[in-house]
Amino acid sequence: MKPAVTIRARLALGVAAITVLVVLAVAAVQFLVLRSFLVGAEYERLELLLPRLEQTLTTIPASSTGPYVLNTLPRTVDVRVIREGRVVAVTPEFPAISLTLPIGRARRAGHDVLISTFNLNGTLATAQLASDVLGVVNPLRAYLRSLAVAVPVSAALAALLCFLLAGRLLRPLERLTAAAAAIGRGGNLRAALPGADRGDEVGRLAGVLQTSFGQVAEVREREETFTYAAAHDLRSPLTAMKTRLQGALSGPRSEAELREELREVLSDLERMRRLSEQLLLLARGERDIQRRPLELSRLAGEAVDRARELAPDLPLEFGTVGLTWILGDEALLSPLLDNLIGNSLRYGGGAAMRMTVTGTPSGVALSMVDSGPGVPPAALPHLTTAFYQVGAARSGQGNGLGLAIAQRVAQLHGARLDLVPVAPAACASR
Repeated sequence: MKPAVTIRARLALGVAAITVLVVLAVAAVQFLVLRSFLVGAEYERLELLLPRLEQTLTTIPASSTGPYVLNTLPRTVDVRVIREGRVVAVTPEFPAISLTLPIGRARRAGHDVLISTFNLNGTLATAQLASDVLGVVNPLRAYLRSLAVAVPVSAALAALLCFLLAGRLLRPLERLTAAAAAIGRGGNLRAALPGADRGDEVGRLAGVLQTSFGQVAEVREREETFTYAAAHDLRSPLTAMKTRLQGALSGPRSEAELREELREVLSDLERMRRLSEQLLLLARGERDIQRRPLELSRLAGEAVDRARELAPDLPLEFGTVGLTWILGDEALLSPLLDNLIGNSLRYGGGAAMRMTVTGTPSGVALSMVDSGPGVPPAALPHLTTAFYQVGAARSGQGNGLGLAIAQRVAQLHGARLDLVPVAPAACASR
């Protein structure tokens, strides 16, 4: 496996490359602008030589037949004067340029040429002033040589500063990585991560990781609870079934005795079935929710009808107020309602009960109230703990999962389960 280049190094190299591109682009623009300025300055210099040339040519004799040789002008400038189509004055090394160039500026024979008219001893003459390009080329060459040094130095400096800055900016990420690794080794998935309170990208990453770790911890806790629950409550009926079956096989049994044994076994199997369903409900997670619009009062009414079918003399009243539509999972809410009714029926001592569903602008509330003896105040915080039952001994009718399931279903729906003594009564609300 190839060694990975760190983000810090890649960032430094990327900034160095960007710096080179930016410097070269700016240098290209500056080169063109500088060249334009130098060419313009050269033509201005040639224009300033015209009065000096005119003054020099006033000494040419009118009777002169050959071109007058000019040697009093700067050596970097060559001049040729034309009057009536004839060269009347010229510098010794004037380049091969046409005599009929139009008035203005031109680039000919590697020279910048200025063509202008002036008054030569009372007659109109044309002056051609040619400047070699060294006045322009040499500064441009010097500029390019300076770029050959400035570009790599700028890139190296930018890479170094970026490398140092990236190290400082990535330090919180390194601390976050170390903390996440420590959590992985220690197993405490609910430990706080450094930087979660920051408002930048590192803070958001820490917050996402902390939330994800919390969700993993919740899943793990549910799995542990499920495993513990299965081992805890499935052991008793399995042991009872094994004992009864061994007893049935240990010796002769009458048909009535065998039927009794089988009824007991079926009773244990039914208890195991109910327990398994409840454990699966308790182990469900957020992703298992299938939320759809449904009317909670309808579900509550159906739960009341089921309870009345099982116990026709059940002192259970039902009422609903307002609109009670919610987004929920019917497969989860039905067991919640059954458990609330069953809990009041089992521990209410046959007292009157009432279930009410109320719709308000702020939400929907469900209450289950009974006038039974209630529970000790010290037991209230533990009623939603799995397998907890009031009293030291189990009644044999329940397994202590009803209210734990109700609380879990409420949490999965973003609701709240409150257990409150009400003179004396128990109230569950959503």
